[in-house]
Amino acid sequence: MAVAETSGAESGRMDPERKRLAAFLLCFTAFATMLGIGIITPALPIYAQLMGATGFWIGVIFSSFALSRTVFLPVFGAMSDSCGRRNLLLIGLAGYSLFSALYVLADSVYLLTLIRFLHGIAAAMVFPIAIAYMGDIADVGEEGRMMGGFHSAAFLGMSFGPLISGVLMDYLDISAAFLCLSLITAVTAVVCFRFLPDHRAKPRDPVPFLTAACHPALRIPVFFYLVYSVAYATYLVYLPVITGTVQHFTGTEVGVLIFVGTVIMAGVQKLSGRIVDRSNKYFLLAIGIAVIATASFGIGLSATFAEYLGAVIVLGCGFGLSLTTIAALVTIAGRETGQGAAAGIASMAQGIGLMVVPVIFGIVMDTAGIHAVFFATAAVTLIAVPVLLAVGRSRPVELKTAAPAPVER
Repeated sequence: MAVAETSGAESGRMDPERKRLAAFLLCFTAFATMLGIGIITPALPIYAQLMGATGFWIGVIFSSFALSRTVFLPVFGAMSDSCGRRNLLLIGLAGYSLFSALYVLADSVYLLTLIRFLHGIAAAMVFPIAIAYMGDIADVGEEGRMMGGFHSAAFLGMSFGPLISGVLMDYLDISAAFLCLSLITAVTAVVCFRFLPDHRAKPRDPVPFLTAACHPALRIPVFFYLVYSVAYATYLVYLPVITGTVQHFTGTEVGVLIFVGTVIMAGVQKLSGRIVDRSNKYFLLAIGIAVIATASFGIGLSATFAEYLGAVIVLGCGFGLSLTTIAALVTIAGRETGQGAAAGIASMAQGIGLMVVPVIFGIVMDTAGIHAVFFATAAVTLIAVPVLLAVGRSRPVELKTAAPAPVER
């Protein structure tokens, strides 16, 4: 493991070549794990139905992943601040691969729920820890570029997952989707074990969870993720409903809409990084949220495939700009709270929203119709715009001084 050994530890900073390697491997990890999630998501409800799962139990199975991931995110985030990122990331990838393979052994909805819960624990050690690691190596003023590239890789993986899943289920077997996810994460773990440098921030006293969660620099990120989860849950859960069951689009057409929207998110995140680094992040966040609200309203009014496609493209632009901006703010906050704690708290806020929103909007759909879900999404997200504008006027672009030089081991 020559690459992972110490080089230049005395100088305190990761040299440019090793930094590029670490950034590439972290983006690769994001791409691979989100590709796996994209593969497994369409297969899991069908797999559960084969075991006799009702709609309620399908919801429980999906929620169990979000529940365990949300509960353990701050734990592993804080742990990585004190114990290092690399080893925890490797353990998470190994567990991710193991539990993915165990899906094929499940013979009841109860066992499937348990495996899904354990899978969520492993997931809490992968994506948020990779985000924290990326935050460690991002220098002051390049947060948007570094985090934009990371999230772009993640959403690019997510966009191709459902297409691969459909091919595997059509030409092989539904269990092939789970085994494919296991293989992808196992290969990722081996690559990271061999080549990912162990880059650690200078040891610091741990910040208590409540202190970090209430830190002024994290208030806007937590607020944003709660609002963002409303729009993202609507996009993932209810866009297939309104296009498939109401508009009677084909499965391919629905898949194309989701694919295009997710690819647009990835592209905008990659392109907007440098703009985020040079601009007032709160103003950009307000613009992104306003675009999301406009697109959600447009989806509620759409009637043809072309109209839905246009609205989804606009939605992807709003998501992409917002996510790059908020990732930069979380990275800046992490210099004071610890990158692991900041990433864990932000992801936990998103997880809470993704657990609650589908249930609430399910009631909205039952009582007022599916179109009302998108109008409600537009209204909720639009409320956040004046809040972000007010914060933007009171705070200039946030560029914190660099943290103490990290130590490589």
